Amino acid sequence: MVYEITADGRAELDRWLGEPSPRSGGFRDDFFLKVTAAARSGEAVTVRTVLGNQRGHLMRELRNLDGLRRRAEDPVVGLLAAAAGRHVEADLAFVDDAESVLLADGGALLATLAADRSPAAPTTADGPGTAPPAADRDEAGPPTRSGGAARAAG
Repeated sequence: MVYEITADGRAELDRWLGEPSPRSGGFRDDFFLKVTAAARSGEAVTVRTVLGNQRGHLMRELRNLDGLRRRAEDPVVGLLAAAAGRHVEADLAFVDDAESVLLADGGALLATLAADRSPAAPTTADGPGTAPPAADRDEAGPPTRSGGAARAAG
């Protein structure tokens, strides 16, 4: 059986191809949330574990992508594997950055981050201690979802 695209399908494909594709994940990416939670724990060993696990995962992914790129007979597949590899390299650079910022001072920054999470700090959908600014709060109730980290995260 042979399939053909319909006129409506062609129109939808053309519309889709004409739009930019934002990278998924953003600031609500699972790894970014783990880094935030680990840093706020105040425990250097937790931060090292999270970053080390991610680094190992990314290195394996990079090796797999490099092998795929080298074996690809289709030039488009090779380009896509190379692009994916560059994304992984950027993620590895973030792991390095996080390690150098969070672990460089012998734990002083982590202690400050942990101290900033006081038990009285309100909890929102963005996580513990991430209350939006007073202007984003309903005077009679809890913080709203209209501002703060929610706005920055999209």
